[in-house]
Amino acid sequence: MSKGKKFKNYIVERYFSVLNVKLVLVVLMAGFFAVITLLGMVKFEEYVANKAYLSDSAKKKIVDERYNNLEKYIKKHSVKGTDSRKLQNWLKSKHYTQLLVWDNMRDVFSGGWVVDMEDSKDVQDVGYSVQESKQEIIDNQKNSSKRIGAKEFKEDVFNRYVNFHDGKYYVYINVNKEKYWYKIMDVVAIITTALVFILIIMVYNSMVLKRVRKLSGEVCRISEGELDGEISKGKHDEIGALAESIDNMRNSIVDNMSSEKAAWAANTALITAMSHDIRTPLTSLIGYLDIIDGKKYNSEEEMLRYIKSSREKAIQLKDLSDKLFRYFLVFGNPNQNKPLERTDSGILFPQLLMEHISEAMSKDVKTDMEFDIPEGVMVNVDISLVRRLFDNLFSNILKYADKSFPVEVRGEIWDNKVRITLKNHISDEAKKVESTKIGLKTCRKICQDMHGFFLVSDKNKIYTTEIILPIVSDEEERNVDKGYSEDKRNS
Repeated sequence: MSKGKKFKNYIVERYFSVLNVKLVLVVLMAGFFAVITLLGMVKFEEYVANKAYLSDSAKKKIVDERYNNLEKYIKKHSVKGTDSRKLQNWLKSKHYTQLLVWDNMRDVFSGGWVVDMEDSKDVQDVGYSVQESKQEIIDNQKNSSKRIGAKEFKEDVFNRYVNFHDGKYYVYINVNKEKYWYKIMDVVAIITTALVFILIIMVYNSMVLKRVRKLSGEVCRISEGELDGEISKGKHDEIGALAESIDNMRNSIVDNMSSEKAAWAANTALITAMSHDIRTPLTSLIGYLDIIDGKKYNSEEEMLRYIKSSREKAIQLKDLSDKLFRYFLVFGNPNQNKPLERTDSGILFPQLLMEHISEAMSKDVKTDMEFDIPEGVMVNVDISLVRRLFDNLFSNILKYADKSFPVEVRGEIWDNKVRITLKNHISDEAKKVESTKIGLKTCRKICQDMHGFFLVSDKNKIYTTEIILPIVSDEEERNVDKGYSEDKRNS
């Protein structure tokens, strides 16, 4: 794999994982709802301001209250229209209030709220509003006096006559209480928007943490030995993949434990059976040797008979030990999963069969062989295991086959598989022998390790064994070679 492709895969796995994509989508969703919340707060702010502060009725009510308060203040403190100090004192306690006092014969008094001195924008807006109102009233009143005199001054919500201690003056009052509402709502809107954004992120984060905690609890349960419960996979992301891997690991542990239990039970049964089978000839052997050693025989012929019986029991013990050795050689081999070798069955099997057939014929066992597997039919096998398999089968044939009948050996292609069949008649002596079936278990295990089957049948005094192995096509072999090459390159 090229460095550029490796770097691209690293970037994709690092930054474009499912959880990362989900997180980006959640952040975008949180931002969207935060913006919607902000716009909603702005709309609410404008709605309340228009209803409570900026509507004609609300504005009139607020301004009326200021005029009433000003008139009470004038009466209580004997305020003159030119008394700027007292008017400034009155304005200090009246937040967001603009005041303009004017007389045709004198200059205008003007003042505005400066409650929040740190808010320079509001202060500038207040100064501009007062100056603008002052100039507008002066221009209007001067033009009115030139035309029809001061009597034409018209009162409205903001412009009114007010009686001071030294006479009547024109007064302009405006109250901007909505400014305070705007300031409060701006802070509330920012806080609410931030909370909505953070809350959505926290909800997503809590969902992820909940899945992680659940997975952690299930892993702890497995570590404590509770292997029956299935791991919940959940969604298809990295956490789901991790959960699936853990569940696969749990299944592997369960399978391994089941296999170990089955193997332990099988080995226990085998050892029990072998102990019985070994104890019987061993007891007889010791008895014969004690007779010979104690010279308890009556004649030399009887002694030779005891010696012959001892030899037979010793051979029987050797045979049992050989079977046990082959069994553990197959079942306890740490290299039993080594790669199989692609072999021509049309060459290998006839060669191995002829070796054993020749040995059988030398011991007066007749054979009838029919082999119809052509050369070029490939199978994946372990040659050493195949040799051990035929050794087992022909060893049993030599011991238990009825020599008055020929042993049938057949090789053929059946259902896209190679099938080797061995048939022999069972001798009467063989039927009396109690067997632990160690050889059959060994043969079956060998065939399973080569992805094949081993079948046994015993009908009408005919004992039949079948070895079935799959044929490997060229395409399958290429796929196997490709997979092996990739594994080797990755490693």
